[in-house]
Amino acid sequence: MKKLIIATIIVGTISNAHAGFGDFASKMTQNVIGTSASSNVNVTDFLTQASATNLLFQESRAALAATISTSKMSGEIQAKLKALKSTTNLQEKEAILASLVKPTDEVMAASKKDEAETIEKIKNLSAEKKKYLLAAAQNFGIATLMAKDLAGGASQISTAIISNPQSLTSSGFTVSGAKNLVGDVTGIAKNSSMALVELPQLFKKAGVEFTPPTSSKSKPQDIEL
Repeated sequence: MKKLIIATIIVGTISNAHAGFGDFASKMTQNVIGTSASSNVNVTDFLTQASATNLLFQESRAALAATISTSKMSGEIQAKLKALKSTTNLQEKEAILASLVKPTDEVMAASKKDEAETIEKIKNLSAEKKKYLLAAAQNFGIATLMAKDLAGGASQISTAIISNPQSLTSSGFTVSGAKNLVGDVTGIAKNSSMALVELPQLFKKAGVEFTPPTSSKSKPQDIEL
């Protein structure tokens, strides 16, 4: 996953970003899908929603990693997530999110490699930790569904950005940053089975009941530590 990029217009409202994610994605995507490169595509709206989607995805994925990790990396990730919640400084938030990518990747890879150990870890979680785990999994699935909605308009947005870089003027993005974000959202959508199939199967093996979300309009859960 490329470095997470956050548009200025969305970072300032992170504390309220979870509200209305699904409705916004659905309405905005309908305006993008089926348009041509010459149509009046709202690039700023797309990138704003893509930023929010990517944020929810990265945050929930890190929360999952912190909960299922059997290594000391869990504490490191939890500390970063707490710092993310407590700061309002835009540069600090971006730096924390970027720093979460590597440890989260390592934990998720290790957990998948040693599934038996991960299952035992989940089985032995306290009721409170399991509640937190399921909330993170719910958000992980919602973010994936949102990305799938947005992916339908990704090619049109990419073409619009290349043909008219000035469309980014009010978005807070550079051309390369916008292209990376479109690629990130597309990548999330293409790898949806992890959130919607593999994770629920893992929970089932651990005896934890979990029904993944089926709509991008589902309301994200509070995953405060």
